[in-house]
Amino acid sequence: MIMKNLSFSDKEFSCQQNFEKQGPYWHIATPGTTTEILFTNNEEYAFGMTLMAESLYVCGVKSYAFSLMSNHLHNIAEAVKKQQCIDFLEHYGTRLRRFAKSKGRSLDLDGFVCEPLPIDNLSSLRNNMVYVDRNPYVINSTQTPYSYPWGSGFLYFGYSPALIPSVPYSSLNLREKRALTHSRDVVLSDQYTVRNGFVAPESFVDWRTGRSFFRDAHQYFNLLTKNRESYSEFAALLGDRVVLTDEEMYGAAVSIASKEYQISRLAELTDYQKKNIAAKLHFEYRAGNAQIWRILKIDKAILQELYPEAR
Repeated sequence: MIMKNLSFSDKEFSCQQNFEKQGPYWHIATPGTTTEILFTNNEEYAFGMTLMAESLYVCGVKSYAFSLMSNHLHNIAEAVKKQQCIDFLEHYGTRLRRFAKSKGRSLDLDGFVCEPLPIDNLSSLRNNMVYVDRNPYVINSTQTPYSYPWGSGFLYFGYSPALIPSVPYSSLNLREKRALTHSRDVVLSDQYTVRNGFVAPESFVDWRTGRSFFRDAHQYFNLLTKNRESYSEFAALLGDRVVLTDEEMYGAAVSIASKEYQISRLAELTDYQKKNIAAKLHFEYRAGNAQIWRILKIDKAILQELYPEAR
């Protein structure tokens, strides 16, 4: 039966069944706060994409959503054992360090480690996947989850992968395969496809199953845009800093002001009230000083004194 013809409860039941057929699920997230810059240009990001496909394949890990950021990565994974997720990250780091060295860069990846976080229910899996897809556009205001090229966001109710040209990896000759992987030892699935110099995400992310965890596109988009409290909690757990766009953080500030002071215009807040809201934005919503300043217009020197940040 086509999903769009099902009732709400039937859709939810179908999603739950799909969830129970798969797993165990994990969130692999390296801490950007303790890792230096991983990717500095498109060539490095492109290799990071191919390396994602390779590391998943070598370690027997399945990915439902991922994003590569300049100093960290996220991957919502399925693996029988947690050790597979740890092996995935170790393989990724080892190969990335070797690649960087070949380009004249020395990467210190001592901080490129994490404890994979288990995901034990459907609601949590949905929130984790959406958190990963929204991460790039929260940090970079020029992007959307559908336009960011170094992740899986476009696969979720965005573009149809069938409309994006790519070539079979199996059609490449040995020299081309080595150039793609930056390695003499070619270890990639022949089921992969390639475009723009990297392995195409639609060929190594199980986005079809991933979509089946959501009732429909409307639910996915609703979670993408309206679940800021949950994402703040994820950020605290994962050690991420920026989790909300300025518009979303502004909405959070207005909500706090309305609830606690019955004031809907932030400009009407007293300095004392602004400081109280700043504290909530900092500790509960993971806002940095620059973002708090843009929203509440508190003096930067005062913010630095309240919440010291490295200069």
